[in-house]
Amino acid sequence: MKPAFALAGALALLAGCGQKAEPAAEKTVAAPAPPSLAKASQSVALTCDRDLPITAIYGTDLEGKADVALIVQGQNFNLVEAPSTGSARYITPNGLEPGMGLAWVVTGEDAVLQQAPSDRIGDAAAGQTIKTCKVKGENEAGA
Repeated sequence: MKPAFALAGALALLAGCGQKAEPAAEKTVAAPAPPSLAKASQSVALTCDRDLPITAIYGTDLEGKADVALIVQGQNFNLVEAPSTGSARYITPNGLEPGMGLAWVVTGEDAVLQQAPSDRIGDAAAGQTIKTCKVKGENEAGA
């Protein structure tokens, strides 16, 4: 009796081989991309010691906090606002040299670029001025 069951099972499998499977419906609905909250509000060109040009692009980050993007010697640095008295101060643990962070301190139309060890960049007293800068021109960024 066992061979009869085996033969019936084999015939059932062979019968299903000739049928085409229905193609699965393709879903190409893409979720809409979330709107970007990052926004540039002002771009400022500055000239620093030894005619070094720096561009500072002020705006807000994805969380709506003030930030600045600096272009220094062809490199881009994104700095976040740090607590400060009497001036605007922005910092990043990434700098021009390994292990050194950058601070951008703005008072009126003047700014200084400072560096400090990456683990101490949040300490305003640890910053050492490497460039003093003055505004060259000011352009409003399109929003």
